[in-house]
Amino acid sequence: MATEPNGKDYWENGGGVPAPREAVAESEADGVRWAAELKQGAPTRRLDGWFILQERERANLALFRTPGCAGVALRTPRLVLRQVEVGDTTAIRRIKMEPVVQRTQLYGSPSASDIKDSFQRRYVASSVPRLEDAHAWRDEYIFAITAKAASGIAPGPAGQVKIGNRIASAEGYLGNFALSLECEPVDGMRPAPGVAWTHPPAATRAAAGLVGKMFYEIHPQLWGQGIVSEAFAEVLRFAIEEVGCVAVVADPTAGNEASVRLCTKNGMSFTHESSDNAFGKAQLFHRITREEWFLKNKGGSTSDAWGGKEACRWCCDFRLGQPRFVCEHCGWAKYCSRECQRADWLWRRGHQAECGK
Repeated sequence: MATEPNGKDYWENGGGVPAPREAVAESEADGVRWAAELKQGAPTRRLDGWFILQERERANLALFRTPGCAGVALRTPRLVLRQVEVGDTTAIRRIKMEPVVQRTQLYGSPSASDIKDSFQRRYVASSVPRLEDAHAWRDEYIFAITAKAASGIAPGPAGQVKIGNRIASAEGYLGNFALSLECEPVDGMRPAPGVAWTHPPAATRAAAGLVGKMFYEIHPQLWGQGIVSEAFAEVLRFAIEEVGCVAVVADPTAGNEASVRLCTKNGMSFTHESSDNAFGKAQLFHRITREEWFLKNKGGSTSDAWGGKEACRWCCDFRLGQPRFVCEHCGWAKYCSRECQRADWLWRRGHQAECGK
């Protein structure tokens, strides 16, 4: 199996790194049409992050949540970890409103409306990196856990799961796995006016102290089947090998022995216990450094195959290869697709406001 970034064999055989996206030639007519849309003075629009799931925002969501934003995915032998969608509401509620799950999480017993407004809204909004900040990069990846083949994963007995929360198959959203990124505000970590956006190189990430935090949950009828273990290893790999975190942490609640075992199985070491959260629950913090992960998984070679590569300024997806489209007005803003270029141009706080200044 190939292990190089963008290796097609690696992708097709279950690895998490995608093959390069094949470029499709743009016709002269398409070029003219796009040029007409990307003119100075084009009416701008906004997407209200707090109401992103409401019907009134659907057209704006479709405009700004481009294929580059919504298409970030990881793959394992059995799973596809895709972006959370608007249609995942019911499946999310089945998990978050289930008392068996709530005992392992910090959020208590949220209502149905709280789940959509507080959780799902955040999940979907996370896939539009610059929604709240004109110069943000993607600082959170929230993946929906789905099965490559639902027939290959059978839900276990319902047991104590409430009738309304039970599942009969492994179709659709099965849970989520998230990677939240924290770092110091160092130059080069975010898109900046006047320079092409690049995935931050190793020296920049180290100076910023880029740390990833993982959190996750899955429907209880799928516990004990190794699904979270499969996702855990892949998200950790993605965080270290591709995003380039200098360290990754996880903080399962005390008593959640299955999650603690996942941490130690993947090379994390226990660092401390803390109850400093809004719910007063004890959490067991575990951590692994970039060097430790590479020593465990790659024989110690800490190669940086992704850092410093030019990436799309709007969706910030560094896995898509060299950006294909460049703003003809300024020459430095680059995008993976016309859809991303249009989103940045028509966003109220986007490139149109800064282009040529």
